[in-house]
Parts: sequence; structure tokens; C-alpha cells
Amino acid sequence: MQAPENERVSTVLLVDDDKSTRHLVGAKLIQKGYDVLQADSSRAGLKILDEAGYNSFDLVISDYWMPGGNGLEFLKSVRHKDSTLSVILMTADGERQILENLVQFGECGFLQKPIALKALDEVVPEAILKTQMQRHLKATEIQANTLGENQRVLLKNHLDAAWPGIEFSFSAKSQASGDFASAITTKDGNKTLILSDSSGHELASSIQSNYFHGLARGMLVCGSSIEDVFDLYNETLIKEWNKNTVLGHSLAACAIRFDRDQNEIYLVNAGFPAPMMAGLNGFATPLGEEAGAPPLGWFEEEYRHLKAPLSQGSLTNWTDGLEDLATDLKVDPLALADRLLDHSQDNTVLQSKSIDDIAVVRLKTPSTPANANVMLPILYQRYHGGSLEQIDAIQNYCEKSLRYSIPDLDAGYLSEMLVCVREALINALLHGCEKREDRWATLQMSRSEDRSKIMIQIQDEGKGHSFDWETHAADAAENLLTEHRGLIMIQAIPTRTEIQKNGAHLIMEFERTPLAPQHQI
Repeated sequence: MQAPENERVSTVLLVDDDKSTRHLVGAKLIQKGYDVLQADSSRAGLKILDEAGYNSFDLVISDYWMPGGNGLEFLKSVRHKDSTLSVILMTADGERQILENLVQFGECGFLQKPIALKALDEVVPEAILKTQMQRHLKATEIQANTLGENQRVLLKNHLDAAWPGIEFSFSAKSQASGDFASAITTKDGNKTLILSDSSGHELASSIQSNYFHGLARGMLVCGSSIEDVFDLYNETLIKEWNKNTVLGHSLAACAIRFDRDQNEIYLVNAGFPAPMMAGLNGFATPLGEEAGAPPLGWFEEEYRHLKAPLSQGSLTNWTDGLEDLATDLKVDPLALADRLLDHSQDNTVLQSKSIDDIAVVRLKTPSTPANANVMLPILYQRYHGGSLEQIDAIQNYCEKSLRYSIPDLDAGYLSEMLVCVREALINALLHGCEKREDRWATLQMSRSEDRSKIMIQIQDEGKGHSFDWETHAADAAENLLTEHRGLIMIQAIPTRTEIQKNGAHLIMEFERTPLAPQHQI
């Protein structure tokens, strides 16, 4: 077997105190086309490596027994300086304990003395190839780490500059991520927010996502539409990148254009989680269906389009890694997003539980005044009338979501709040939805920016109650009536209770003094 064909000749360091062995093995290596440097002791060998540089060598072949230290100590010294450099140790026949030590220490090639030239031909090229592969992997890892760190820094700087006040959280399961976000201001002064999630976690995923955002920026700034961007990139994936592959590239993407002139939001969604839009009260609803059209790169078809009024408030969006983690944790995605956006909390352990990259963005809409008091969404759920039997699980879900969003909630305060939520939701499912699976109740929660106020809204599709609320409440309190006692608590416990549509629409406000953080979830 000939030496591998490279731009440079592979270099081997041969270390042995026996001159005849060095001569025999060295001559054979030179005959095969390798450059060979020799040393008569482990100390001399380490000196050559230090002076010439470990990267100058592709392989070290060393005797095990030598003056100044045995081969295992020599191997440890080399690995400490360069873990990618292959080492082959030469041992005498029957030295079983030596081989066991090598196995315990880690992978290491070996040759048995007397050296068979055929064995040398087989082992040396494989060891050199291993060195080259290890160094290539290490270089790729360094590049990926650099790219990932640059990606995070550039992303934060870009979003901060493009959209003052924007909140962003990013965590990757590998060095560089395919989850990305960008904010683009077009010539007419309007802003477009674009989020993407590329399939896979390898370096190519990050490159693909960055390519998409660069393409989108160039096209939008030059006057193209969002559809033009999606069409071109989808066509590129299908007809070029995925042409000869079975498992092709794909990209889930969502673009949201905030048009102040038309006072509307324009959404284009290709396989991305639906953005959550909330008014000043923080009660969020999804923009469009939860599942949009397929990701880019799957089919040649149109994408999900939606127009909605541009209102004052906030918009929150995330990649599907957050939804998967929220499902595993049994908390609302909005509550988890709120937690990850709270950079005063150490979320390292929480993020490590995710099996996917996560990107979260929250911003105030362009129509929102800078001094507006904006409530932030922390829960949105819909339950059909048949969900009444799961009321205990629903209560636990609400409790856990509230604790993720507001870790310092007082237990007594939280308990009173959950009682009100439970009673109001029972009323909605039992009376408003009549326990029917084709009727729905919506539960929404929000918090103030300083977390001193929590608002809860429950709506159902029923007609509401037939009695006068205030009269019934006064009568129940005076005569200790048990009927509708839950509804009486709903009015008594919150700081403020607002009843609309005869009870089919209920808003409760709870104000409190934040406590010092005691523990984290």
C-alpha cells in the first residue's frame, strides 16, 4: 500500500532506543514515501514534537520500553498536547499487561516485535488517515463554535438595532443553529420580522438558514414581496439542492409584515408555529392556524397567507423546539417563552432539557406607543365542553405555567387565583358549553411587565346566566346560599372582576407585591 496522496508528504516520528530497529523500520517507511524523523528516547521524541510542532507530524511510532519513561507515559504526554495525533506502540511478544493498559487508556495502535513489514504496511496508512480525519473534525468543530458564537452575537446586535426593545432568547443543541431571526426595514419604512427553522442540527443547517435570511433581506429591500422570497427559495431547494437527494433540505419559515400605512399585519407561513398576537391587555390568540403550509423544500404549492388588523400590543413567536419542550414540561408555550425571555433567571438547566434548538422573539407592535402599559401573554388554551372531567389536570397545568412565568408567586396568592380559575372554567364548560365537545371555552392569562398584576380571561360560546349577578351575589352573602357559591368567590377574591355577556365572558385581575425570588423551577 502506498502512502496517501496529499498536498504534502506525511511525516512520521520514530522513537526507539534500539538503533537497528530504527534503521529497519525507518528505511521501510522512507521507501514507502514518508518523511521520517528519529529519536532514541521518549524525552528526545517529545523535544522534537515540541520544537517542530505537533501538527508537523501525522504519526508517532514508539517502542514501549525505553530509557526515560515507558511508552504509556509517552502516549499520555502526546495525547495531552495533541489528542488528534495517532500513536503506534511497539511491544514484544507476550506483553499482555501492556496491551491491557493501552486498552484502558484509550485507542492506540500497536505493532508486535519483531516487526513484520506486512503489518507495517497495513497499520501505518490507517493511523495516518485517522490523524487526518481527527484534525479535520477538530478544525470543523472550531469553525462551528466560531460560527455559532458569531451567529449569536450578530443576531442579538442585529435585532437590537433593527427593532429597539425587542426581546430574544436563543439556545442551540450544537455549535451553530438552523434557528434564525431577522428584522428588515423596507424602503417604505415598514418592518418585516422573519423567523426560520432549518431541518437538522449540522453546520449545513446553519448555513442554509443564514442563506435564506440574506436572500430575503436583499429581495425585500429591493422591492420584492414576501411571496417572491418564499417562491424563489422553495424552487431553489426543490430543483437544485434536493434534486439528487432522498432526504433533502427543508426550511420552516414565517414572515410577518407590519404595515402602518394600511394598519394591518400580513403573514406568510410555511410550516412554522403560528405567531401569538396580544392586545394591550395581553390576551393572546394565534395568527392563523397552528399548522401552516408545509415547509419550504417539500412541495410546489402556495403558503398560508393571512391579513389581520395592526393593533397595539405585542407579538410572540418561536421555533417548534419550544413547543416540544413545553409539551414535555406540561406547561403553556407562552409561559415557557416568557420564562426563557427573562434573562434575570438562570435558564441553563431548563434549556438543556430540550432536544432541539429554540429561538423565541417577543416585540411590541409598531403601533404601540413607547409609554404604553403592555400586559404580556403567558397562557392561551382552548377546552371543549367534554374537558370538564380533566379539570384537576387543567388546574395543575395552569399552576405550573404560572410558576414558570412568575417563579416568586406566593403560595397562598396562587392558591386563591387557581380557585377562581377553576370555578370560572367549570362554569364555562358545564353551563356555557353544556359539556358538549362541539362547544369551546377559551382561557387566557397575562402579566404586567413588573409582574405585579395578573389578568385572566375566560370566554365560552354559551348565552350566559339568566339571573342578575349583583342581586344574586348580595342574596347569597346575606342568606348563605350555596348555589353559585363559586361564582360569588370569583367576584370576591380578585382585585377586579368584569362580567360580560351574562357571565359568558369573564375577566379577573389580581394585583400583588412581588416577593424576593426563593427558588427556581
